[in-house]
Amino acid sequence: MSELIAESLEYLADTDLDVYQRVFDAFYRESPAAENLMLHMDELTKGRMLEEVTRLLMSVDVELEAAYLDFELRNHEQAYGVERQMYRQLFNAFAAVVRDLAGDRWTPEYEQVWHSRIDELSSAMEAA
Repeated sequence: MSELIAESLEYLADTDLDVYQRVFDAFYRESPAAENLMLHMDELTKGRMLEEVTRLLMSVDVELEAAYLDFELRNHEQAYGVERQMYRQLFNAFAAVVRDLAGDRWTPEYEQVWHSRIDELSSAMEAA
């Protein structure tokens, strides 16, 4: 699964666009409340956030991330008021941007693996 996600992410190297900004723009359209929560964040922090999202998407075994996810979720909920559905919205925004930038190179296999991984991560987060 992670190999196909990594392969699809390679298409991002073909662009000189600000991919991270596109992801956040898509995310904020899906979740205006998230945009309000993130007003104080600088570009470095948002970049680190998407690096972590990328790492999770490419994780070999989501179950191995359970303790980390539990800590992060509780911390973000208590400290910042992050709502759990915002994570799925961010993952979906990321996938939409990759799909858009991949263009005709996007395959049904990519769609399936991204959908499965987002479901897997979101389910793990909801269960944490």
